[in-house]
Formats: sequence, C-alpha cells, structure tokens
Amino acid sequence: ECHAAHEVDSAAADKIILGFVSHGALQWPEYTAQSFGWFKENGVEVDMVTVGGGAAQQLVAGAINIGYSGFPDFIRAANQGAPLKIVINGIGTPPYAIYAKPTIKSIKDLKGKVISIGAAKDITTIYTSAFLQSAGLTVKDVDFIYAKATPDRFAALVAGGVDAAILFPPFTFRAGTQGFTNLGDIEPHLKGYPFTVYAVNTGWAQKNDRAVLGFVKAYGKAVRWLYDPANKDEAVKILVKFAKSDVKDSADTYDYFTRIAAFSKDGLVSPSVFKTMGEGLVWLGDLTAPVPPMTNFFDTRYVEKAWK
Repeated sequence: ECHAAHEVDSAAADKIILGFVSHGALQWPEYTAQSFGWFKENGVEVDMVTVGGGAAQQLVAGAINIGYSGFPDFIRAANQGAPLKIVINGIGTPPYAIYAKPTIKSIKDLKGKVISIGAAKDITTIYTSAFLQSAGLTVKDVDFIYAKATPDRFAALVAGGVDAAILFPPFTFRAGTQGFTNLGDIEPHLKGYPFTVYAVNTGWAQKNDRAVLGFVKAYGKAVRWLYDPANKDEAVKILVKFAKSDVKDSADTYDYFTRIAAFSKDGLVSPSVFKTMGEGLVWLGDLTAPVPPMTNFFDTRYVEKAWK
C-alpha cells in the first residue's frame, strides 16, 4: 500500500516557489514555459512571486525555493555561509546601455558629470566602471547618484537631474526616441559577464532534486525556443500577456535580447568568466582575495544533466 501511495505522489507535480525582482522581460523563459505547459510536462508547478531585491534573504529563510537576482546578492550570501547555490546562469551578458544629455557626445565627455546608477555596491557599478575605462576614465572622474530601478534613473535623466544614466530596456529605446545620446551598450566592454542568476536553497534542493531538474529542463527548453526567430511574434504576445508590457517595447526588447544573446545559451559560467566576476566582487568589497573556488557558489549538475 505504501508503494502505491508513493507512485501516486511521484505523479503529482512538485510545487516550486520562485522569487524574482519584478515582472518583465527577464522572466521571459518562465512565461514561455508556463504558456506551453513545459513546467507541468516536467513534473513541476511554479508559483512566481515578486520579492524585489530580497531573493537571497527569502531563499535563506526558506520562504522561496528558487531565487532570481543579480549574482552578487547570492555570492555575498553564500560567502557568509548561507545555504544557497547558484544553479542557472540566467542573463549571461549585461543588458544595459548608457544614455546621456544630447550635449554629451562621447564616453570621454562624461568626465566631471553626474551619472545615475543602481547603488554604491551594485552590479551597475561594475558595468559603469568597465564602460568608463574604455575611454580612459575611472569612477573617480564622475559623480554618481543612486536609484535602484531603471524607471527612476530614466525619470532623473528626463528631468535633467543627471547628465547620464545606465538604462535597461524598454527605457533604452524611449531615451533614444526622446533625443538622448546613446553612448553605447555595456556588453562589448564585459563580454559574457553575467547579470542575473537562479539560486536554490540547498537544504530544499537536496530533498527536491527532481523538482530542480524539472525546472531547469523546462527553463532550458524555453530559452532555446526564444532564440528561434520564427517564434518572435508568439514570444512578443507572451511577454505582453504576462508582463503587461507594450507591444512595440516587447518587440524591440526581443530584437535587443537576441542580438546581444542576453539569455545564457548553456546556463553555465566558464572558469575564466568566474575569475572576472570574482575580481569585480573583490573590487566592490563583497569578497576578499583569494576568491574562494567556484564550487562554493555554483552547483552546475542540474544544468549539465537537464540542458542537453
């Protein structure tokens, strides 16, 4: 009888609570997997909840099972002994650009100017530093004003409160149509440098190995689907439906994300990329050199098993 009960149980979908920052293009793979029933097909039922910047804390508390956020949040927490590991490299390249007042024509012109970025110890600090260095400037050559969300940074730029801002789609497109100078994408200056990742509570993952694998399988399938240009129109409809976004913004974001290959195509981080990430976190003061081994922060088994 116990055996029969177990069989019924294994057929039931495993529930996963996924916590992420806010609804938008970053969650496109999950929206896609939900739309086509790929989570259910892989034995999981995913409950998507917005947690702002609190994914790492919620994960540690066990309030969510899988957390999605900028990689420094999870590495910082894991380094302090939190029971979590990164399992998927989500957005594997910086999806940002820097826009400036029309009078500013080049990166060099930013010297002595005020730039709006995310926070003093934020991934956008690393991005902006690399961007400035490409023109021989450092973060000491500019002044920063902090605003965590792109809409707030965009508003400051439009209001004239700052000279430049680091922006994320669709605000990049809006800044362009309003005549602000596109000083360029971050991506060429930090090739293959991750932005956001998925992490699990390791205690929960040990007991729910099958659920993690099911999530990763469905997610990987969705990423492959999104990269097929034949699916663009359908993908745009999915984003509009789930994220309540504008049709044109969604189409522009699709083109931009596919052009820079925003979604990591293998879900992994190479040792050389991890080295660069580690150096960035040492520079931010989140880690101290020598950087602990990659295995302290990443558990690549699920992706290696499921993504093939």
